[in-house]
Amino acid sequence: MMEARSGPTRGYWLRIAMVIAAASAATTVLRVVWGGGALIETLTRGVVYSGCIGALAGLILPPVRHRVCALGRIVEWVATLLALLVVAVAGTLLASVILGALGFDHGQSLTQRFVACFELNALITAIIGVAVTLYESQRVRLDALTLELRTKELERERDRKMALEARLSSLESRLHPHFLFNTLNAISELIHENPERAERTVERLAGLLRAALDATGRTTVPLARELEIVGDYLEIEKTRLGERLTYGFQVAPEAGACAILPLAVQTLVENSIKHAIAPKPDGGRVRVEAFTNDGRLTVGVWDDGPGFAMSAAIPGHGLENLQSRLSGRFGGAAMLSVGRRDGGTLVTVSLPRTSPGA
Repeated sequence: MMEARSGPTRGYWLRIAMVIAAASAATTVLRVVWGGGALIETLTRGVVYSGCIGALAGLILPPVRHRVCALGRIVEWVATLLALLVVAVAGTLLASVILGALGFDHGQSLTQRFVACFELNALITAIIGVAVTLYESQRVRLDALTLELRTKELERERDRKMALEARLSSLESRLHPHFLFNTLNAISELIHENPERAERTVERLAGLLRAALDATGRTTVPLARELEIVGDYLEIEKTRLGERLTYGFQVAPEAGACAILPLAVQTLVENSIKHAIAPKPDGGRVRVEAFTNDGRLTVGVWDDGPGFAMSAAIPGHGLENLQSRLSGRFGGAAMLSVGRRDGGTLVTVSLPRTSPGA
């Protein structure tokens, strides 16, 4: 959770309020599934805990990250995680005191109430705290670049600005409270039924967030690494959609070492899940394929949805942003196309075959 150096703005606190509302709903679902209890009381507890923790995080994290940002990314994120732990402890303690004053102590001491709630609060604080910090950090970087473009030659900086805008849009779609809530809801359903799978889902969510962070500092990544992230994303969505989602990979061995834009394939898969699979009551299938030929890498994502045309994509759409990123990095040598095949829709990215970092 990080805002511009002039201090948190009105928009910043509005986003914090939205996250607190989403966290309250998620906490309510988790506590009902975890321990049962009356809905009104559970919702009240969720609002108090989320409000205390969210408000403290919004106040504490920006100055902490600002003070240590010059010491390097590792130090910055260690400080962020420690601050989130302190926020979880302080917020849980404050909320426990408030709930006790409201008569929700049920004969338990303050220590008992704190211990009973801290573990779940710490988990949610860590996941949402890291997610919102990533998003706010990207907003700061984009705002700073926009200011820089006002004083420098617009054409020379256009590609960098375009790439950051596309990454921010892609990151925002993954860190949207709705996506986080769906994932936490799926985890809550697995806690008792399949604890090991719940733990794996948390690890996959952490991996997806880590990849989003890493993507901000890289121009290309190996396709094999990108496909690992895609696999994590698909497994998270499968946890939510269950048997409604079927997916597979058809990747030539030599394609894995080729360079691809960070989160490019994930954007294609996310588009299929969002527009072709999730809206259908019976779900559908997604297939990721990749091969090399004549010095080029071709990556495609097929789904059995009804199809669409790129001309119909609204401004800011994930595929439009990806197309802009491809043009900024490879010029006219990279192409994104949409077509029909095997009764479904195939979105294909074709670009020169290069090594990561080249």
